[in-house]
Amino acid sequence: MPQLDFASMAILIAINLAAIGLALPWAMGSPVSPAARHVQRYFLLQALGWSLILVASRIRGTFWDPVLSLSATCAAAAAQWQMAQALQCWLGPRPLRWLVTGLAILGPLGFAWWLHDIPTRLAWYSLYHGTSVACLGWMCLHPLRPVARGWRYLMAACATTLSLGLLARAYLAYYTPWLREFAHDSAANYLFAILAQLCSSLALVSMLVAWRDETNQKLRDMALTDQLTGLANRHALLQTTPRMQSLAQRQHLPLAVVLLDLDHFKNVNDQYGHTTGDHALQLVAKVLHAEMRPNEMASRWGGEEFCLLLHADADGVQRFSAALLQRAQQELGFALHISAGCALQTDSDQNLDQLLQRADTALYQAKSQGRRRLVFGTVVERPQPPTALSPAQTPA
Repeated sequence: MPQLDFASMAILIAINLAAIGLALPWAMGSPVSPAARHVQRYFLLQALGWSLILVASRIRGTFWDPVLSLSATCAAAAAQWQMAQALQCWLGPRPLRWLVTGLAILGPLGFAWWLHDIPTRLAWYSLYHGTSVACLGWMCLHPLRPVARGWRYLMAACATTLSLGLLARAYLAYYTPWLREFAHDSAANYLFAILAQLCSSLALVSMLVAWRDETNQKLRDMALTDQLTGLANRHALLQTTPRMQSLAQRQHLPLAVVLLDLDHFKNVNDQYGHTTGDHALQLVAKVLHAEMRPNEMASRWGGEEFCLLLHADADGVQRFSAALLQRAQQELGFALHISAGCALQTDSDQNLDQLLQRADTALYQAKSQGRRRLVFGTVVERPQPPTALSPAQTPA
């Protein structure tokens, strides 16, 4: 029975990586997310790198040997960059992504510098590649958004193991006579091939779980998002309010619940059509995103009504109203006015229902008093006078 050599093992690894890269879109279904596309390119580039270096080892000493070897190095470096991009899509901005990018540039440059010194270039390749893989492992930790830990820890463990193998390979290539070529039949290369195959298989498992988590998160986001405006829906706001109330009490921040209603919105639909009406609602969402701070929340409460949770007072609502009126005139070609009712949280407020009830009563008062105004709901019997939107804030 013929003995399996390193070249045969490497060919099997290249075929396996190529098959994974080609099968991923089919397994994940359509549409494929940007992160999954980066992962697919990672596997295909790794397969290309293994294939090129094996071909180069078979034509050692010819013109194409250094060309193919350098191309293989570029493919491997590009694969690491693709994986860094995928991790950033899944986990948020990664501080080491720029280091991986720098290594993807410096690695092939150093390889080209030592192109005709095979042991040194192999040591350099293993050194920078191992450092890049270690960075990828570190990037799996400390996500900026809620992400499952299992696949991240598995990916980090694979990256750490492969990185140690590459660094050991760099030492052997430079300081010992045991490893002089990438495709040399030696125990060190056999162990590295087995390690690379094992880590690739476990990385595939990690990426499939990461893609599943991404899909589930998208479904959760869809369940909490208004599809027309992109704002949170009523259910999402009700889930977020207790956390914001607790934060306001701990840090002694003001908290206001504001109900906004577009005045005479039915006339907009009747006069300009429902498509223009939808554009008007989307414009309100754009203004909200632009005017509100990151720790505040806006939701579409229903129809043409919106609910805001603000760490602010009447000034913030008036600023929003002025911006809305101005942009409506510019982008829609007609004026868009609002009525608003606001309830400020007090020590006696135990839940959102009390705030919403006062804000809803204040909104009703704003409408009954002529619209285009802001009214504050209070917990005392004597109502606070309404604060009309100043003409200076309203474009003609």
